[in-house]
Amino acid sequence: MCIIFSKPANIEFPSILTLRNCWENNPHGAGYVFAKDGHVFIRKGFMTWEEFIENVDFNDLVAHACVFHFRYATHGSVSVGNCHPFPATGKLKAKKLRTDVAIAHNGVIRNAMIMKDDYSDTMTYIETNIRPFWTRCQEKGTKYMYYGKKNQKILLEDTKSKWSFLFGDGTIINVGTGFQQDGIWYSNGDFQNSLRMVRGLSPIGEVMTYLKAKQFAASYCDW
Repeated sequence: MCIIFSKPANIEFPSILTLRNCWENNPHGAGYVFAKDGHVFIRKGFMTWEEFIENVDFNDLVAHACVFHFRYATHGSVSVGNCHPFPATGKLKAKKLRTDVAIAHNGVIRNAMIMKDDYSDTMTYIETNIRPFWTRCQEKGTKYMYYGKKNQKILLEDTKSKWSFLFGDGTIINVGTGFQQDGIWYSNGDFQNSLRMVRGLSPIGEVMTYLKAKQFAASYCDW
């Protein structure tokens, strides 16, 4: 199924328990993208919880608009290249990339005609539908894709999915119904599922302190 969460600049990250919920429910790889200096920077292919939590600098990212994705594979292998987010232009499977727009998807695109080896439905739809649309937007001088409700409706009807688009100026466009909590948009409720016993949880610097994790556990977790 996957889960996306997106946060504007200067919004703090969710607690470590929320992040772990996202991972445990969608354990086939994670990635994120952040906006800086007019571009977006994709970092993806974290294939274990330990790799993810040790390599993401949450303190530094608080100041930036971000989109995070945790994958549950339905099409394509469980691999670095098939993790989200993906660029609107550039190599879809690149682990590190600077580009203009990044895309994360939550759902299954059942009408995607997969024509390349080890491509997911998301990559196929980006190549066949979203990239041509982005090219037309640029030709017309349109700053954002799917900003208008009409185009969002077309995307939703065509894919039956949730999407997040992050642009270089920090604008986030979330398409589809999700959950809002503490300034963060989640594409589904996987972030809320309780974790009864998770070993090795620790604070993440100044962003997610032990106290914050305890407060989250007291409020949301059925221990």
